[in-house]
Amino acid sequence: MSGLSQVLTTVIPLAIASMVSPLAIITVITVLSAGSNRAKKGVLFVSTYFLTFAVICIIFLAIGSATTSGGMPSLTTASIDIILGILLLYASARSLLKKGETKTFDPSTMGATAIASMGAFFGVGNIFSSLPALAASKDIGVAVISPLDKAIAFVITMVIALCWSWVPLAIYIASPKNFDRYLNPVTGWLRKHGGQLIAAVFLLVGVYLLVRGISDSTALQIV
Repeated sequence: MSGLSQVLTTVIPLAIASMVSPLAIITVITVLSAGSNRAKKGVLFVSTYFLTFAVICIIFLAIGSATTSGGMPSLTTASIDIILGILLLYASARSLLKKGETKTFDPSTMGATAIASMGAFFGVGNIFSSLPALAASKDIGVAVISPLDKAIAFVITMVIALCWSWVPLAIYIASPKNFDRYLNPVTGWLRKHGGQLIAAVFLLVGVYLLVRGISDSTALQIV
């Protein structure tokens, strides 16, 4: 891939797929809906999640950059696509077959350190929703564009992929009195239909990455 616009046409859909994370959305809304110091706890959770998530994505960006040249895929990048595709297809099936309600927690009883730690652990533990963004980060590393353009593409990817975290926080800061009224219906809908939504998204992205990975791998073997 070459040119920032071409890179963005590839990575933005993947970032949007990572944005669809019902469990993460429910978690951040819960943090912002209970107890005192809601804004402080929300900022801590979102910040630590963002840092953890960004570090993991940077690792994939570095792998994409180090294992390719001239913007062409390598066996490593093709294998990453295949693995991520398989994981997403598994996650899609799991989302449809899984039964039971989302586990709840009470952030009002948690201190700042606990909230920050939860954000960091969630950044690692919410792995399935992160997979499309990892593929996008790898693609940015592969692309033949300037370091500045790579930084721009990466920031755009992060902003979109993490909409689920910073948008509820921004809504709370802008209108704390109306936050529960605005977002409680969202939480209710996601608890009922989040599994089906994420299953559909993971299925589409999983098939795309699997086909792309197999195609790239086949082409490399022919060459």
